[in-house]
Amino acid sequence: MNAFLRAVVRLGLNRHGVPVVGVRSGYSGLVRTAKLTGGDVEKVNQLKAEIELNPGMAGLIKQDQYLIQMDHRSVSGIMGKGGTLLGSARCLDFHKPEVRQGVIQLLGELGVRALVVVGGDGSLSGADRLAKESDLRIIGVPATIDNDLQFTEMALGVDTAVQTLVWAVDRFIDTARSHRRVMVLETMGRESGDLARMAALASGAEMVITPEGGPLTEERMASLAAQIEGAMTRGRGHAIVLVAEGVKTEPPQTRNRAYVLTDAFQRYFQREGGPFPDLEVRPSVLGHLQRGGHTTPADCMLAARFAEKAWEEIMSPTSQNGITALRNNRVEIVPFGVEAMPERAVQSLAMDHLHADLANW
Repeated sequence: MNAFLRAVVRLGLNRHGVPVVGVRSGYSGLVRTAKLTGGDVEKVNQLKAEIELNPGMAGLIKQDQYLIQMDHRSVSGIMGKGGTLLGSARCLDFHKPEVRQGVIQLLGELGVRALVVVGGDGSLSGADRLAKESDLRIIGVPATIDNDLQFTEMALGVDTAVQTLVWAVDRFIDTARSHRRVMVLETMGRESGDLARMAALASGAEMVITPEGGPLTEERMASLAAQIEGAMTRGRGHAIVLVAEGVKTEPPQTRNRAYVLTDAFQRYFQREGGPFPDLEVRPSVLGHLQRGGHTTPADCMLAARFAEKAWEEIMSPTSQNGITALRNNRVEIVPFGVEAMPERAVQSLAMDHLHADLANW
């Protein structure tokens, strides 16, 4: 997100000569500011004066200022940093039509012509509502490590998260190999298994379990354990298992999938007559470790390409509302509510088959 912020600010200032206002805390910052001004002309003028008086770093330093006119210095050196300089926050109030109308009124009073919204499904759904309810030009930009937005091949942050997962797997392998263990690592991804399968391919993990493969039943978990056991009888000395957080269980369980699998695997290995009764299984939920870290070059380049396409659409005389999307390695603008790319499911299945053949022992 920082790489995108830098790109969208620099392109606005350098290529198009258009000032860019950053919004602290996303929709929450807009809602808070709209409530403070309340359509009062004097308060709106005070807000304009504050924005002009504290541009760039001065505005960022003031924690109670939610709208900041960005300059070159304010985005200098942030491209590789994780997180987001402007911050982000959930905003339940934004679901209320009257609250959104207050935000639309505020943006109109400030002379804002276009709004660029960067985020996942929730952020883009909010952008869609603004697009339908206002005359503003609204451009969404997909940014979620889950890669669960099916209209684009990749979202911002995915490549960085995969690199972080590969880094983590490398370290778990050291212990797994040294102590002859099975390590079950739970990844993020919500209802999509893309993050887990890409990390499995890139790290050499022995097994990957995704939501698309169906629910975890006792029978299926025993079958997975049998696959690991069989490979170990043929000479494999350890196993790294990646399981996506969105995998369902039957019967349903609220526990983390890493712990559910660990218990099932341990029961299987310790059954009477099993060849590896002392084989240890260790779970780990990687959690929000995956959401930080230094941005990869691929993500930095994608951020720049998304920013360029967003500006092209905003400045076009025939511009439309929409979302930037990577399709066949080209960046396009697709409409809000666009259907999923059929290729995504095909690609996921192909990756599963490729991993299975690479990981077989």
